[in-house]
Amino acid sequence: MNRAARRAGPWAIAVVTALVLSLVLASPIGSPELAVLAGAASASPQAAEHGTADGRPSDEPPGPSFPHWPPAASRGELRPVRLTPLERPVGRALQAAVDRAREELGLFSLSVGVAVDGRSSWTGTSGVALDGVTPIDGDSAFAVASITKTFTAALVMGLVEDGRLSLEDRVADLLPRLGVDRAITVRHLLSHTSGLADLLIPMRKPMTAEPTRRFSGEEVIRRLGDPWFAPGAGFAYSNSNYVLLGLIVERVTGDPFARVLERKLLRPLELDETGVLLGRRAPPLMPSSWASAFGTSGYMYSSASDLLEWAIALYGGRVLEAATLEQMATFDGDAYGLGTEVIRLGRRAGIGHSGLLRGHTSLLVHLPAEGVTLVLIGTWQGFDPARALMHSRGGKPSILDEALRAAR
Repeated sequence: MNRAARRAGPWAIAVVTALVLSLVLASPIGSPELAVLAGAASASPQAAEHGTADGRPSDEPPGPSFPHWPPAASRGELRPVRLTPLERPVGRALQAAVDRAREELGLFSLSVGVAVDGRSSWTGTSGVALDGVTPIDGDSAFAVASITKTFTAALVMGLVEDGRLSLEDRVADLLPRLGVDRAITVRHLLSHTSGLADLLIPMRKPMTAEPTRRFSGEEVIRRLGDPWFAPGAGFAYSNSNYVLLGLIVERVTGDPFARVLERKLLRPLELDETGVLLGRRAPPLMPSSWASAFGTSGYMYSSASDLLEWAIALYGGRVLEAATLEQMATFDGDAYGLGTEVIRLGRRAGIGHSGLLRGHTSLLVHLPAEGVTLVLIGTWQGFDPARALMHSRGGKPSILDEALRAAR
């Protein structure tokens, strides 16, 4: 891969890769079967962000550091995030920016959350749901795709903090029946350096053929085929890593992942509009086959308001210790840490995660230097959520502009 390609933003690479895959796999452009990979990179090591064609690390500089982050305070009892509304003039300006972005980018819907200093917030929406008629608001549920990985990573890192798991534990010892390479560790899975192939290509045909079927994580892993490279030899974003992490959570706790998620995170934080797409209360946003195959790499739903509270809890030090957060946001030569991406908004860099799957696009980003947290969820095939946040035309301010103005 040439140097210019390696410098392309993570989201741009993900979208381009998804579109190429959709053509290769003969999927109609307008079809909900458009092959999209959640998150920050690619469907093959050749397209891996910050990696060379043979999987070796590139000569790109290390990822950015974030002054005054992570927060110094240690986590205590996990409690809900309570936010006060931003002033009405700020809300009106943000709403106008959201409306402009949705209309000019041609999106069905856009749901946005903005928080300042983890204390004040605003949520707003524009457009309608994917069915073209259902109204939406800040509590409306969307599939959040790879933002699921932030929850999965938090549960794994919580087990590490509790001494029940180690980042250097071998996956083959934890899940001996799956035949995973003995060199792969929990750290490799979290950082997408395992070399395991992504699940999309081997699973796409059965997911499409049997939309009501539920695939187990074990079945998905057994279908992967040959790895892309040796464990630790490079970086390539692969949803398969986080399917395995979900199985590890179940193995260590003895409970289904969804139950652990509810008990450890959703209930204490009162994230009532958040859950897994296979649950009883789940909205009908995705066929069971797709939700189950992507599983703990991408099968959650949430709302803009809930995701905003989740981001403040996670990156504000309420969920994990400061030392753990620092580990998660150590990027070295890649734009990916342990369940955390570098998110670039123009000249600004934040931490968070992106998501892209079956018409649902999402972005969660915390800008520590500015004290601003942003969530954006939209429905359309493969638009760039960072572009939507920064979209400005005719001298009118963008969503990001208005958020930064509110912070000032």
